Amino acid sequence: MNKMAKMTIGSAVFTLVFSYMTGYAGAAGEQSKHAYSATFHAAKSKTSNPAAKKSAAQQKKEALAIFHAEGKKPGDLFVLYDGSDGTLSFNYLSLKSSKLDDYAQQSAKYKAPVLQQPEALPEGYEYHSSEITPPFPQFLSEPYQKMLKELKAEAKGKMYYAKKLKWSEAGESQLIFFKDSDIIRISAKKLQPIAIESTRVAGKGETIEKLSVKGIDAMYITGSDVLYSTMLQWEDAEKKLQYQISLYKNSPLTKEDLIAIAESIMQG
Repeated sequence: MNKMAKMTIGSAVFTLVFSYMTGYAGAAGEQSKHAYSATFHAAKSKTSNPAAKKSAAQQKKEALAIFHAEGKKPGDLFVLYDGSDGTLSFNYLSLKSSKLDDYAQQSAKYKAPVLQQPEALPEGYEYHSSEITPPFPQFLSEPYQKMLKELKAEAKGKMYYAKKLKWSEAGESQLIFFKDSDIIRISAKKLQPIAIESTRVAGKGETIEKLSVKGIDAMYITGSDVLYSTMLQWEDAEKKLQYQISLYKNSPLTKEDLIAIAESIMQG
């Protein structure tokens, strides 16, 4: 599955919406939106010279040709540096498997977060597929800020610059379970050191309910207009992982069903 993650920095105090996109940008797909409040200052570059603008346009064309290169293979990861607003974008293909045994082998090979089929899975839901996602730094994280500086230096004055990244340890694992047309998606993502403090706030149409599941703080999120609009999310500080169970908006499963699945995962 072709995936993109786009991070945008404003030039003053703002509310940031970080979008982690499943599916190719512009195509039908699932998009989970997480809103944060943060303070950040970014100096924007200005190109008033016509020759400089033409050069920037050519640089962008060349960079995008690399970023959107044809013939990508599962596991490929590309980064795009945009000097006009000081941001990074990431484009990648996840590693997919249709068998749990294959997923177990891949997760061991790429040191991905380990997920297993929960014992408390609701009746009738069966394993469908798994995905292992290449690692890319999350916005506001220390790795993101470090890579931003590195790419700016590598660009050597260019407004746009792209390249393929090498990696050895995955950033996230997902398991998908089907029952007829309904889906349960369970994911585990490696936490990254945060460079700028942020506060989780509700996005458009969202409702966030704070819960305690087996003594662990969790958030039950509903009401957004994205495909997977119902989520239960928590963090495991010891394993340094963020877990999320996601459902379609019209899923028949209840909050209690998600809590039971979460408790099963926590016991694993």
